[in-house]
Amino acid sequence: MIPGRVSLPAAPEFTLPIPGDSRYNMLMSPRAALATLSLALAIAPAHAQVARLGVMGDSLTDEYAEEPYSYASNWLEQLKHHRGVDVGLTAAEAGQSGGTWGEPRRKFYKYDWAKIGASTIAVLAGGQASGLAGQYTSSGVTHGILLVGSNDFAPNSAAFINIYNHTWTQSQIDNYIASRITNMTNIVDTATAPGLKLTVCTFLDYSIALSARKQYTDPIKRERVSAVIRRVNAGIHDLCRDRKLPLVDFYGVFSAVFGTNDSIHDFLSMGGQTISLNISDTLANTNKLAGLCHDGIHPHTTLQGVFANYFITAMNIAWHADIPLFTEEEILAHAGVPYLGVDQLPGQLGPWSDLVTNYSCLADFDKSGFVDLDDHIAFIHAFEHGNDAADYNGSGFVDVTDFDDFIAAFELGC
Repeated sequence: MIPGRVSLPAAPEFTLPIPGDSRYNMLMSPRAALATLSLALAIAPAHAQVARLGVMGDSLTDEYAEEPYSYASNWLEQLKHHRGVDVGLTAAEAGQSGGTWGEPRRKFYKYDWAKIGASTIAVLAGGQASGLAGQYTSSGVTHGILLVGSNDFAPNSAAFINIYNHTWTQSQIDNYIASRITNMTNIVDTATAPGLKLTVCTFLDYSIALSARKQYTDPIKRERVSAVIRRVNAGIHDLCRDRKLPLVDFYGVFSAVFGTNDSIHDFLSMGGQTISLNISDTLANTNKLAGLCHDGIHPHTTLQGVFANYFITAMNIAWHADIPLFTEEEILAHAGVPYLGVDQLPGQLGPWSDLVTNYSCLADFDKSGFVDLDDHIAFIHAFEHGNDAADYNGSGFVDVTDFDDFIAAFELGC
């Protein structure tokens, strides 16, 4: 279930076309299915390799190499160093005066506009969105990723404090939610205006992070904040649906790894090793199996490697990037930790694609990156069982309009 989305109704409200209905016959007839398949395959999305990748966001994406926790490596740095994704030259490599690109970027990668401490307002006002948009023309940046929002609800922010303490009125909360969605809309529209292909992430929830739990000890009050974040994320889903953009449910990613306010995870098993999610490393990097860097806030290399796989999955599905996922052995190696011969992440996190929605091509129902007969079969199965995945148009209900919308998209190939 997508966090923040409306729950599907009980079975009596579920509607399925009956045999003899033209729509039923269109979907169920093997001959019609094969005919539709031929059309879909003929116009299925062409491979679109990621020539140059630009990014916007906050400290999760701003290069760790710029910070005291430079002993660790974030998801972007791992894609750069271990998969060769082109995120630009460093300022030194480009011969920049003073060895810096200037704010909001600093000395590392030219196409990384993310800045520590950035909120959605800062992404706009600080020039991240306009800067990345300009690189579409000036530098040939073809694709982008937006991961922001944690600072809009940071534990020391006015929003977090007032929602946690129940001192904001419902009107104030509603206005704040609307303003975050407006900010995200403006970021997306600014960055994509020249033609840049963008993947967007939902806001993560730092309520469950160790640093937040130490300061704000009441899980019921923290859940107030989480509930508001889920409402923002529902709006981000709608934004991506409207703009036909792929989305990574980063709220879901963070919850899958760290747990929820009423069910905190202490460990994540990986490659036979145990990552301690509620322990921080030291400045000297003496505890590589800690889940957090020494500041107790930023996820360590192993967790950032997990994040990288969600982004790779999104790029492969939506953009046919053909980037190999990091194996558990590789992720541990990036952190300097030995692999002990057993893969454990799938059993804890499920398929990577579960938290990726390709709103740019919803006819790719099984998230294979292609529109084919498997999508046809997968939709039928979900629709017949009233699964939330068959809520194709995002209405909160599974009904005949989802059926019609899927058929229309499938015939077009997307």
